[in-house]
Amino acid sequence: SPPSATCPFCTLPDARILYRNSSGVVIRDGYPISAGHSLIIPHRHVGSFFALDGVERENLFALL
Repeated sequence: SPPSATCPFCTLPDARILYRNSSGVVIRDGYPISAGHSLIIPHRHVGSFFALDGVERENLFALL
């Protein structure tokens, strides 16, 4: 889906992004539960990880 001005993850500053690929980004959590707690966020807006296609899931696992 296209970037959204109202989505907090679509408007992340580049300085917050640790890694990226064609399917998503990795950022440190703003409110970490433990040291190093990070988020892997898909570019496409979906309701569930399982709604992503196989290539997107593989690319997000590569970020992990």
